[in-house]
Amino acid sequence: MSVRRILLVDDEIKLLRILQSSLAKKGYQVYTAANGHEARKRISEKPVDVVFLDLMLPDTTGLQLLQEFLPLYPHKAFILLTAFGNVESAVTAMKAGAFDYIVKPAKLEELEIIIEKAYEWLEMKQENQFLREKLKSAEIAHDLIAFSPEMKRIVQLVEKVANTDATVLLDGESGTGKSLLARKIHHLSSRSRAPFVSVNCAAIPEQLLESELFGYEKGAFTGAQVSRQGKFEAADGGTIFLDEIGEITPALQAKLLQVTQEKTFMRLGSNSAKQVDVRIISATNRDLKRMVEQGDFREDLYYRLNIINIYIPPLRDRKDDIPFLVETFLERHRQRYGRNYRISPELMNVLQEYHWPGNVRELENALERAVVLCSGEKLSIEDFPREIREIREQVSTSGLQTYKLTKTLPEQMEEIEKRFILQALEEAHGQAAAAARILGISRQSLLYKMNKYFIN
Repeated sequence: MSVRRILLVDDEIKLLRILQSSLAKKGYQVYTAANGHEARKRISEKPVDVVFLDLMLPDTTGLQLLQEFLPLYPHKAFILLTAFGNVESAVTAMKAGAFDYIVKPAKLEELEIIIEKAYEWLEMKQENQFLREKLKSAEIAHDLIAFSPEMKRIVQLVEKVANTDATVLLDGESGTGKSLLARKIHHLSSRSRAPFVSVNCAAIPEQLLESELFGYEKGAFTGAQVSRQGKFEAADGGTIFLDEIGEITPALQAKLLQVTQEKTFMRLGSNSAKQVDVRIISATNRDLKRMVEQGDFREDLYYRLNIINIYIPPLRDRKDDIPFLVETFLERHRQRYGRNYRISPELMNVLQEYHWPGNVRELENALERAVVLCSGEKLSIEDFPREIREIREQVSTSGLQTYKLTKTLPEQMEEIEKRFILQALEEAHGQAAAAARILGISRQSLLYKMNKYFIN
């Protein structure tokens, strides 16, 4: 959006000329219309991006024009111009789809601020649309986002090995999606109709893990009142996923070696071997090769499990995937809550600069938090955890908006106070008493400030 085109619709001809001249000096291309008929003509002929609609016009109302224009021009931002006494009508217009409203008479600085916010919003809409279109064309294997070259190579490898019975070792940091990838291998294989059984070896106490994996016979130990099958039997014909495989003890490693080699095992308390047809996929966030060198992991088991090794890089090393993961997670929340959650390009820059030690899992949790805390539909950096908020200071000024000290501190404070008041009035649907409660001031103080700022 190099040339910024604006349409001003107002029946005050003198005001139109003043605003057109002032905004033109600021680099905007400004078109004007004095009534609804002219507005329809201009908006259909001119490639405008932002449209200001006066609430009261000679032949119609700004609200009626808004309702007419929104379905015809969904990629434009509409802003209502309203007198002080019509704030409630302006709030109604915003509910109908207006981007914002501004109270007349408006200063040029206020118009510039709201115009820039409108363009930021339009840019954000375009970016979100771009991400959605790109997401459709990205390689996705059952929800596995693969836009970066690294993840595309993983998807191609998964497609090659899925229909074999080769054991697979998934290697990568916690939260990179190893369990998701294991499920995709299973679903793409000929075993997809059979069970997929997942076992987190780190989450089960050492003394219970053996019986959990291989089962036990009645009387095998105190409390074993009946025989019970283990996870390997439950996965017969399908796939067993052994997560955090590096946490198992040397004694259990020996028994696991037998089942990987012979596909046989014995339940606790039994002397007879059981045969199973099961594919083994294991995962670890530890360096198994170093564990072998240090004597903490059996070398023969390591090579049996590591027939096919798939390394999943951390999120910080595949930042191209972040926008598409964000869009995927946001789409789930849109469908869940029925709200069109959006994220600005500036905020996306922050998310891409963050190092994500918790990887995809941390990103998913951070977005869920932001959606819960978001006051509207546009996510803010303030909705994210503290460690992510802190990274914005390190993002280049090209990624985030910078502010020049062109006004005195009292003037800056007045601008902030005015925006807070307008936002509170919006949330309170124009009711002064409710807005005062939101702001934490008395109704008399609010009326005084409204008279000071908005009535000349």
